[in-house]
Amino acid sequence: MKRILLITLVLSCLSMGKKVEKELPILGIAHVAFQISSLEESQAFYSGFYGFEFAFADYEYQEAWYLKINDDQFLKLVSKPDGTDDNRLVEVAFQVSDIETTIAMLQERGLNPSPVEKRPDGTLASVVIDPNGHNLVFVEYTPGSKQTLARGKHLGARRVSDRLLHVGLTITDEEAANKLYQDALGFQEIWRGSREDGGPDAWVNMQMPGKRGDYVEYILVNDMKLTRKQKGTMHHMCLLTDDIRKAHSDMLSNTLPDLERYKPIIARNNRWVFNIHDLDGTRCEVMESKDAVTK
Repeated sequence: MKRILLITLVLSCLSMGKKVEKELPILGIAHVAFQISSLEESQAFYSGFYGFEFAFADYEYQEAWYLKINDDQFLKLVSKPDGTDDNRLVEVAFQVSDIETTIAMLQERGLNPSPVEKRPDGTLASVVIDPNGHNLVFVEYTPGSKQTLARGKHLGARRVSDRLLHVGLTITDEEAANKLYQDALGFQEIWRGSREDGGPDAWVNMQMPGKRGDYVEYILVNDMKLTRKQKGTMHHMCLLTDDIRKAHSDMLSNTLPDLERYKPIIARNNRWVFNIHDLDGTRCEVMESKDAVTK
């Protein structure tokens, strides 16, 4: 009976033109990497205000320092001492349980991921470039990787958040983006919103496979000519907290200036948030996990 029901469901999906796809073995966001002009000053900023401890360093194309958010997620600071680019976003990395299976599935779906290579941090990784030029890294933590060896360590008691929820990416063509993120990678839309009631869509949240519920946030820019400041605001990371007031209070205790622009507000998605830009102008959003107003 169960077998008949399964076959019926498969045929039903096919009859509606939908693909029956196996989910990619994505676990969630592994890290987000941003260019910074000074490793020492940026580490002091993120460790001082957010409580994220230095976990390890590596050198690929430039020196990079990893600050630990939790055992699986990191903020990667990439050194650019001669001056950061207007676009400081270097890459978004997705942790996978099996890199070889991931690459085979991506190839079956018509993508051309780079060959799997062992990175200086000991992980196995492959890169796909999205339609907007963003580097998407699929990474497996190996037993000898620096991420694995750091498990249980560098989990600072002063952390304002222990969860990287999403990363914001500028998108010029939503349809082209969906062909990658939705059709090939299996991300699913969970929310969209506009900057004002009745206005055009400005944000789309695309949740990736995996139990964590991490997602990327499309920032729909269409043909906008973005300034350096706008890119720093749009290409952002979002940290999750269960108590926005406590998170804000903790950051004030960590010597964050008590300024109006840092105070929590209710965002368009009905969540309490506050935003802080780092020393190079990259934004970090801190968001509460529950709705601000219960309907």
